[in-house]
Amino acid sequence: MTTFRLIAAVLSAAAIAACSTPPAPVQPPAAPPATTTTPDVPGADPVAWFEAYCGPLGVTEIARGDIQAKVPQGMAAVKDAVVRWASTAAASDRKIADDLEKLGPLSSDVQNPHERLIKALRQSATGFDDASGRLRALAADDVFPERYAQVMATSGGPARENATLMFKQIVDVPKYGEVFRANKVCADWQALAKQGQGK
Repeated sequence: MTTFRLIAAVLSAAAIAACSTPPAPVQPPAAPPATTTTPDVPGADPVAWFEAYCGPLGVTEIARGDIQAKVPQGMAAVKDAVVRWASTAAASDRKIADDLEKLGPLSSDVQNPHERLIKALRQSATGFDDASGRLRALAADDVFPERYAQVMATSGGPARENATLMFKQIVDVPKYGEVFRANKVCADWQALAKQGQGK
Protein backbone atom coordinates (compact mmCIF):
# COMPACT_ATOMS: atom_id res chain seq x y z
CA MET A 1 0.00 0.00 0.00
CA THR A 2 1.44 3.40 -0.98
CA THR A 3 2.06 6.08 1.61
CA PHE A 4 -0.84 8.19 0.38
CA ARG A 5 -3.25 5.25 0.20
CA LEU A 6 -2.48 4.33 3.80
CA ILE A 7 -3.02 7.90 4.97
CA ALA A 8 -6.10 8.39 2.80
CA ALA A 9 -7.67 5.17 4.05
CA VAL A 10 -7.42 6.31 7.64
CA LEU A 11 -8.45 9.87 6.77
CA SER A 12 -11.54 8.58 4.98
CA ALA A 13 -12.59 6.72 8.10
CA ALA A 14 -12.00 9.81 10.26
CA ALA A 15 -13.45 12.55 8.05
CA ILE A 16 -16.66 13.29 9.92
CA ALA A 17 -17.19 13.68 12.48
CA ALA A 18 -22.14 11.87 19.28
CA CYS A 19 -23.18 9.42 21.93
CA SER A 20 -25.78 6.83 20.95
CA THR A 21 -26.92 6.01 24.47
CA PRO A 22 -30.71 6.05 24.85
CA PRO A 23 -32.31 9.02 26.57
CA ALA A 24 -33.15 8.71 30.26
CA PRO A 25 -36.60 7.21 30.86
CA VAL A 26 -39.35 9.73 31.47
CA GLN A 27 -41.21 9.40 34.77
CA PRO A 28 -44.90 8.60 34.12
CA PRO A 29 -47.33 11.32 35.20
CA ALA A 30 -49.69 10.73 38.14
CA ALA A 31 -52.68 10.77 35.80
CA PRO A 32 -52.69 9.45 32.22
CA PRO A 33 -52.21 12.23 29.63
CA ALA A 34 -55.00 13.17 27.25
CA THR A 35 -52.88 11.96 24.31
CA THR A 36 -50.04 9.48 23.97
CA THR A 37 -48.17 11.36 21.24
CA THR A 38 -45.78 14.29 21.55
CA PRO A 39 -46.49 17.09 19.11
CA ASP A 40 -43.67 17.85 16.71
CA VAL A 41 -42.72 21.45 17.45
CA PRO A 42 -40.98 23.00 14.39
CA GLY A 43 -37.57 24.48 14.97
CA ALA A 44 -34.68 25.56 12.73
CA ASP A 45 -35.05 26.04 9.00
CA PRO A 46 -33.96 22.66 7.52
CA VAL A 47 -32.10 24.22 4.56
CA ALA A 48 -30.07 26.50 6.84
CA TRP A 49 -29.45 23.64 9.29
CA PHE A 50 -28.02 21.31 6.67
CA GLU A 51 -25.96 24.06 5.07
CA ALA A 52 -24.48 24.85 8.50
CA TYR A 53 -23.59 21.18 8.86
CA CYS A 54 -22.28 20.54 5.35
CA GLY A 55 -20.48 23.78 4.47
CA PRO A 56 -17.41 23.39 6.70
CA LEU A 57 -17.09 19.73 5.70
CA GLY A 58 -16.36 20.81 2.14
CA VAL A 59 -13.45 22.93 3.38
CA THR A 60 -12.11 19.89 5.26
CA GLU A 61 -12.38 17.73 2.14
CA ILE A 62 -10.36 20.26 0.14
CA ALA A 63 -7.64 20.20 2.82
CA ARG A 64 -7.69 16.41 2.78
CA GLY A 65 -7.33 16.38 -1.00
CA ASP A 66 -4.20 18.50 -0.67
CA ILE A 67 -2.43 15.51 0.88
CA GLN A 68 -2.43 13.62 -2.42
CA ALA A 69 -1.04 16.63 -4.26
CA LYS A 70 1.90 16.72 -1.84
CA VAL A 71 2.93 13.06 -2.29
CA PRO A 72 5.41 13.77 -5.14
CA GLN A 73 7.13 16.37 -2.93
CA GLY A 74 8.08 13.83 -0.27
CA MET A 75 7.09 12.86 3.25
CA ALA A 76 7.79 16.28 4.79
CA ALA A 77 5.24 17.88 2.44
CA VAL A 78 2.76 15.08 3.16
CA LYS A 79 3.21 15.57 6.90
CA ASP A 80 2.60 19.32 6.59
CA ALA A 81 -0.58 18.64 4.60
CA VAL A 82 -1.79 16.10 7.18
CA VAL A 83 -1.19 18.53 10.06
CA ARG A 84 -3.02 21.24 8.11
CA TRP A 85 -5.92 18.84 7.47
CA ALA A 86 -6.20 17.96 11.18
CA SER A 87 -6.18 21.65 12.15
CA THR A 88 -8.81 22.42 9.52
CA ALA A 89 -10.96 19.52 10.71
CA ALA A 90 -10.84 20.85 14.28
CA ALA A 91 -11.96 24.30 13.14
CA SER A 92 -14.62 22.73 10.92
CA ASP A 93 -16.14 20.61 13.70
CA ARG A 94 -16.11 23.59 16.08
CA LYS A 95 -17.83 25.86 13.55
CA ILE A 96 -20.48 23.25 12.79
CA ALA A 97 -21.19 22.80 16.51
CA ASP A 98 -21.42 26.57 17.09
CA ASP A 99 -23.68 27.18 14.09
CA LEU A 100 -26.01 24.26 14.86
CA GLU A 101 -26.27 25.37 18.47
CA LYS A 102 -27.32 28.87 17.34
CA LEU A 103 -29.89 27.47 14.89
CA GLY A 104 -31.34 24.98 17.36
CA PRO A 105 -32.83 21.57 16.56
CA LEU A 106 -34.87 21.01 13.41
CA SER A 107 -37.83 20.08 15.59
CA SER A 108 -38.64 18.67 19.00
CA ASP A 109 -38.62 15.10 17.65
CA VAL A 110 -34.86 15.29 16.95
CA GLN A 111 -33.78 17.53 19.81
CA ASN A 112 -31.93 14.73 21.62
CA PRO A 113 -29.71 13.67 18.67
CA HIS A 114 -29.20 17.35 17.80
CA GLU A 115 -27.78 18.07 21.26
CA ARG A 116 -25.64 14.92 21.23
CA LEU A 117 -24.35 15.78 17.76
CA ILE A 118 -23.17 19.19 19.01
CA LYS A 119 -21.48 17.60 22.03
CA ALA A 120 -19.72 15.00 19.88
CA LEU A 121 -18.56 17.63 17.37
CA ARG A 122 -16.96 19.65 20.17
CA GLN A 123 -15.23 16.51 21.47
CA SER A 124 -14.10 15.69 17.94
CA ALA A 125 -12.67 19.21 17.53
CA THR A 126 -10.68 18.77 20.73
CA GLY A 127 -9.42 15.42 19.41
CA PHE A 128 -8.31 16.99 16.13
CA ASP A 129 -6.53 19.76 18.04
CA ASP A 130 -4.68 17.10 20.02
CA ALA A 131 -3.90 15.14 16.86
CA SER A 132 -2.51 18.14 14.97
CA GLY A 133 -0.09 18.88 17.82
CA ARG A 134 1.04 15.27 18.11
CA LEU A 135 1.40 14.91 14.34
CA ARG A 136 3.46 18.10 14.13
CA ALA A 137 5.91 16.59 16.63
CA LEU A 138 6.44 13.42 14.55
CA ALA A 139 9.41 12.95 12.24
CA ALA A 140 8.59 13.07 8.53
CA ASP A 141 10.12 9.66 7.87
CA ASP A 142 9.00 6.33 6.41
CA VAL A 143 7.11 5.34 9.55
CA PHE A 144 5.10 8.57 9.67
CA PRO A 145 2.00 6.93 8.08
CA GLU A 146 1.91 4.22 10.77
CA ARG A 147 2.42 6.76 13.55
CA TYR A 148 -0.25 8.94 11.98
CA ALA A 149 -2.70 6.04 12.19
CA GLN A 150 -1.86 5.53 15.87
CA VAL A 151 -2.36 9.22 16.65
CA MET A 152 -5.72 9.39 14.92
CA ALA A 153 -6.92 6.21 16.63
CA THR A 154 -6.34 7.77 20.06
CA SER A 155 -7.39 11.37 19.35
CA GLY A 156 -11.17 11.68 19.43
CA GLY A 157 -12.06 8.78 17.16
CA PRO A 158 -15.10 7.67 19.21
CA ALA A 159 -16.46 11.24 19.19
CA ARG A 160 -16.30 11.36 15.38
CA GLU A 161 -18.11 8.02 15.18
CA ASN A 162 -20.77 9.25 17.59
CA ALA A 163 -21.25 12.45 15.59
CA THR A 164 -21.79 10.37 12.46
CA LEU A 165 -24.33 8.19 14.27
CA MET A 166 -26.27 11.19 15.57
CA PHE A 167 -26.32 12.85 12.15
CA LYS A 168 -27.54 9.58 10.62
CA GLN A 169 -30.30 9.40 13.25
CA ILE A 170 -31.51 12.82 12.10
CA VAL A 171 -31.36 12.17 8.35
CA ASP A 172 -33.06 8.80 8.82
CA VAL A 173 -36.22 10.80 9.56
CA PRO A 174 -37.73 10.85 6.03
CA LYS A 175 -38.63 14.55 5.90
CA TYR A 176 -35.09 15.53 6.92
CA GLY A 177 -33.45 12.97 4.68
CA GLU A 178 -35.24 14.50 1.70
CA VAL A 179 -33.99 17.99 2.58
CA PHE A 180 -30.44 16.66 3.03
CA ARG A 181 -30.42 14.89 -0.34
CA ALA A 182 -31.81 17.97 -2.10
CA ASN A 183 -29.32 20.38 -0.52
CA LYS A 184 -26.71 21.60 -3.01
CA VAL A 185 -24.10 22.47 -0.34
CA CYS A 186 -24.33 18.92 1.02
CA ALA A 187 -24.28 17.40 -2.47
CA ASP A 188 -21.14 19.38 -3.36
CA TRP A 189 -19.39 18.20 -0.17
CA GLN A 190 -20.32 14.58 -0.85
CA ALA A 191 -18.99 14.89 -4.41
CA LEU A 192 -15.68 16.17 -3.04
CA ALA A 193 -15.52 13.25 -0.58
CA LYS A 194 -16.21 10.69 -3.32
CA GLN A 195 -13.63 12.32 -5.58
CA GLY A 196 -11.05 12.13 -2.79
CA GLN A 197 -11.80 8.45 -2.27
CA GLY A 198 -11.48 7.73 -6.00
CA LYS A 199 -15.16 6.82 -6.46
